[in-house]
Amino acid sequence: MKTKLSYLCFLIVLIMCVSFTNVSRGIELNPVKEQIEDTIKLGESNPGKKIFETGFIKQAIFGNWPKYGGGMVKTKLVDVAVMSAMMRKARKSLKKEDAFSMMASDVLTISYRGGDDVFRIKLRQGGVLIEPEKMRRPERGGRDPKEHASFFIATFSYSKLDLNARTTIVIIKDFGEEKYQVDFSRIK
Repeated sequence: MKTKLSYLCFLIVLIMCVSFTNVSRGIELNPVKEQIEDTIKLGESNPGKKIFETGFIKQAIFGNWPKYGGGMVKTKLVDVAVMSAMMRKARKSLKKEDAFSMMASDVLTISYRGGDDVFRIKLRQGGVLIEPEKMRRPERGGRDPKEHASFFIATFSYSKLDLNARTTIVIIKDFGEEKYQVDFSRIK
């Protein structure tokens, strides 16, 4: 009887350990179909800039996004949610096939709205400064007259990042820098 009870206790502890270690924390590199579909629905139910007010996206925002002096960490799922929301505002829908093809990305994107003096965007994790794979300033038909902001995109290879770490986003300007703290373990 005592042996059966100890086996039962061992089995319960094993099940609990497996269950809790399977809980996903941090940026999802390989989201499952249900996560992608739920993310599309989240975007559709929060069209346009309303998506930035959801808890799912708020974790990925730093500074004053979407205004001047702010940015967003665009993971695969964050990108799908935002794209779905913007398409819904335009009275269109993000096709599931397009969303699934977005999962092939191997880079994390940092979008930032700032002045013309932005020189570089870097990430710092645990004392290591990580350079972007690519940084560009897409042409968006001029500046936003309300915000006087330029738009910048920096991409970082997922393979060079700790996807569960607290991270400092360093915006290097001609004269000085701005730093923003984000917690990758809270972003999906």
